[in-house]
Amino acid sequence: MASVQFKKGLNGKKTYYVVFSHRGRHRWIKAGCQADAKRLKKEIESLAENQRLEKLGITTRNKRIDDFFREYLEYISLRTSPNTVKRYRAAINPFIAFLGMFHSSVRHLSQLKQEHIESFQRERLKSVELKTVSDGVKNGIHKSKRLPLPQTVNFEVGVLRSAFIWAQDHNWLAVVPTRKIKRLKPTAKRTIRVLSVEECLLLLKAGQELERKDERFEVCTLMFQFILNSGLRSGEICNLTWQDIDLGKGQIHIQEKPGWTPKTNARSFYLNETCLEILAALDESDDYVFKSPTGRQFQPDDLRRILIKMAKEAGLEELTRVHDLRHTFSALWQMRGVDRGTMATILGHEDESTTKIYTHQTSEHLKEAINRVRVG
Repeated sequence: MASVQFKKGLNGKKTYYVVFSHRGRHRWIKAGCQADAKRLKKEIESLAENQRLEKLGITTRNKRIDDFFREYLEYISLRTSPNTVKRYRAAINPFIAFLGMFHSSVRHLSQLKQEHIESFQRERLKSVELKTVSDGVKNGIHKSKRLPLPQTVNFEVGVLRSAFIWAQDHNWLAVVPTRKIKRLKPTAKRTIRVLSVEECLLLLKAGQELERKDERFEVCTLMFQFILNSGLRSGEICNLTWQDIDLGKGQIHIQEKPGWTPKTNARSFYLNETCLEILAALDESDDYVFKSPTGRQFQPDDLRRILIKMAKEAGLEELTRVHDLRHTFSALWQMRGVDRGTMATILGHEDESTTKIYTHQTSEHLKEAINRVRVG
């Protein structure tokens, strides 16, 4: 914002100034008469923001981009959960990889411009090479992995925006390069695949048949059966330890532990007989409930790869997400009359409106419901 002000001297003569305000800082530029002040104000306002700040003497300290993001993640780690830090790091890494691949001369924050962010959006949606580099060393074949969706890129740009605002607060950036960036139009959301009871049994049977080829399928089949009977997230079941289980009371406790934090607040609920039977058949130890045959902790990506193989064996090739088993659990239990409030407690939803998203009915259930009442 700029305005024309004047000051009176001892002799009563007016001297005009152009006053600019920027983030609580004011710059008074002497202009002389009122006409000169108005002309100077118009001239400065016509400049690009970075040129304007330079003319006003508002300079920024030079900061290397890699040093900045390292400091920003350290700042975030003191104020958020480890999972959030992991998500932020995963959002920042593609941008750093993008600069290295397409704009290697851009090394300082002061060099970043709006066109760099817009170019990042375009390349992120189409460059398999950028995805490969930004993913780094990761299990699986990159060519078989889909490029990120627009909503994923929107999240990444949102993380960058938060980081750049923090940089501006520390006087490392004069202008936030994401300020005028438009969000990408999101694609249609992926269809949730809810299984019927019969399809659940087909999936579990396929896992049992695959055990002969790979003994990991035996453990993962039990894990998927456990999810179908408890609604756990893949991260929750991978990090489930025997300290989280109270076999005497038949309860499970989803709670924070070193190196892992639940997506939502800690919660406890009772397990059904199927889950208790699965636990009773396992060897109790001092660490994870479900482990690979070599004693290694499973990761969510491990479960997804094995689920895809099991689903293909069962003729359910459209089932590709472990999270759909959580949706299936919610749908089956709600179709059998479990109220939404109870489901919210079990699923760990702080707001029951979230649980509404997990309400699905099969066509058979809807057909049965409509035929319960007949008039005439």
